[in-house]
Amino acid sequence: MALNSPEPIISPAWSPDGRELAYVSFESQKAVIYAQEVLSGKRRPVANFRGTNSAPAWSPDGGTLAATLSREGGSQLFLMDRNGGNVRRLTTSRAIDTEPVFDLPDGKRIYFVSDRGGGPQVYRVAAGGGGVERITFAGSYNISPAVSPDGRTLAYISRQGNNFRLHTLDLASPGAQPVALTDTVDDESPSFAPNGKLIIYATRAGGRDVLMTTTLDGRIKARLVSTSADVREPTWGPYGR
Repeated sequence: MALNSPEPIISPAWSPDGRELAYVSFESQKAVIYAQEVLSGKRRPVANFRGTNSAPAWSPDGGTLAATLSREGGSQLFLMDRNGGNVRRLTTSRAIDTEPVFDLPDGKRIYFVSDRGGGPQVYRVAAGGGGVERITFAGSYNISPAVSPDGRTLAYISRQGNNFRLHTLDLASPGAQPVALTDTVDDESPSFAPNGKLIIYATRAGGRDVLMTTTLDGRIKARLVSTSADVREPTWGPYGR
């Protein structure tokens, strides 16, 4: 167990070298982003600004964190050094911009969710800032982006009616259509395996929150063995180094 707390702990994100976890904790009765050394348990706050601090994501080189901060009003994307210094704003909109994730393998772009078009969709922006490009168009509600290690596939959750289902989109093929991988109704939090061949995600089965894996074509799925506790927000760690 990395951390035990009576308050909510959400949005875990592995550093690329597997030595640290970034996450959001409500131990101080507000959302604060921490980075914690896995082996020693030593941790440090990296974003404890006015307002909310949420959705941390590591750059591929481990030197930068992206996060959603409301320190300047509204929820926008910011970048900061791994220790929380050199904070700079990445997006400027009247919308809610959140759930950043760096493009792989080079980290030159960042995918994120925004409702700037009316409903939540996945967008992309250069890590250095600039114009924003919309990525998802099918459906009116698309969230929780994850990028495959080779940068060719986007996994995300799309609402179909009242159902939330895992989808993928081929980023390497212009005009590609999204592919639904599941027929469940409460999918969330997709994360790619380091080899890019599997996706782990959370869903509900038998009245409980459980973890599942699926191949990228959706043909082979497996439920992970777990305790009787509800489990959510999985993130696949990197290969050990």
